[in-house]
Amino acid sequence: MLQDVHSAKISIPVVAAPGDTTVVAAIVNGYIYVHEIMGDLDVNGTLTVKSGSTSKGSWDLDAGQGITLTDEPGMDGVPRFQCKPGEALVFTLSAGSTFKGSVDYSIRY
Repeated sequence: MLQDVHSAKISIPVVAAPGDTTVVAAIVNGYIYVHEIMGDLDVNGTLTVKSGSTSKGSWDLDAGQGITLTDEPGMDGVPRFQCKPGEALVFTLSAGSTFKGSVDYSIRY
């Protein structure tokens, strides 16, 4: 039986500024599986998660309001977001806001 090959989960700290911030660089021959995003904004604003230029979701947050996005509920190990080969994981923030937190991801080849 053929199995998917995944890297171990990688946890990285993230500080994203207003506009687009590449959180995980594009991988030419692999998918980026995003398992968890945790953090908050320093002022009221909008956090948009993208795969390359494609929006995967957007949240309006108050200053200090935390956000926790984990693997699909009831489906442990199924990623919340997926970036196709050649697409980076990008956070886009509204003007004046900064995101501080972490991202857990793995690579599927």
